[in-house]
Amino acid sequence: MKTILRTSVACVLFAGSAIALTGERMATIPLDKMSPAQRSVADAIMTGPRKSIGGPFNAWLRSPELADRLQKVGEYVRFNSSLDRRVNEMAIIMTAQAWGSQYEWYAHAPLALKAGLDPAIVAAIGAGRKRVFFANHD
Repeated sequence: MKTILRTSVACVLFAGSAIALTGERMATIPLDKMSPAQRSVADAIMTGPRKSIGGPFNAWLRSPELADRLQKVGEYVRFNSSLDRRVNEMAIIMTAQAWGSQYEWYAHAPLALKAGLDPAIVAAIGAGRKRVFFANHD
């Protein structure tokens, strides 16, 4: 059940990211031009573990209530997962590769390496190899 929930949440997050990156790009909303609701969400994101409002957040901020809900779910799944950080980041880059989400790949491949995922595994996932064999990994 937890696997289904995590997969569903990841799909929602990646779909939101894909939507944010398709079509015409949205101009960044300057902090001083945000509504109080937008600013509240932006501040929560910037003071949380992400530390910045890059990626899909600019698009999401057009709907502050949705942005707040999505960012909280994403933060929980990414930073409070029971999975080892390497496995968590590997799942993210596998999903990014499978869906062709260049932004997620760009953002998370370095995080996977930083978390300790073997560079050969990251390269294999990036190349679209379906089977990645783990040898002597914790």
